[in-house]
Amino acid sequence: MKKSSLIVLIVAIAIVLVCTGLGAAYLLTNHSTSLALEGVGDTFSEEVAIDGLVPGQERTYSYKGKTDAPADFTVTLTGDDGALTGYLSVRVEVGDTVVCEGALADVLGKEYRAKAEGEFSFTVTYSMAEEVGNEAQGAACKVTAQYRLEGVSA
Repeated sequence: MKKSSLIVLIVAIAIVLVCTGLGAAYLLTNHSTSLALEGVGDTFSEEVAIDGLVPGQERTYSYKGKTDAPADFTVTLTGDDGALTGYLSVRVEVGDTVVCEGALADVLGKEYRAKAEGEFSFTVTYSMAEEVGNEAQGAACKVTAQYRLEGVSA
């Protein structure tokens, strides 16, 4: 098969997947990265590199989602053993509900849930307390967030 024919075939398959809804999780861009999940069963993972924070600073990531039926929005954070992991706190909010809040090292690997329906927003904020000493400056870590919409069981 010629190279151009293979490219056309790949593009055609991608278009079919998106049009049939199998590719319903998609990214929107506005200021920073915004994630949109649409519909029960959608999942998306994102890796965030956190570096350059100094004591008293925070970094917030804001996203939007949409579901036509009531759903459970879940988030699971995993991370590397980067030097900054032990110095950060994290807060996850879905709308006005705080889903999790605490030391990053304590929330890694756990699943957190919130009810979602219609259009909703959620934020993840990583912060470093002012009391953290100089040993945290210049440190970094990577956090992977797995977002998912699940059907609500009756």
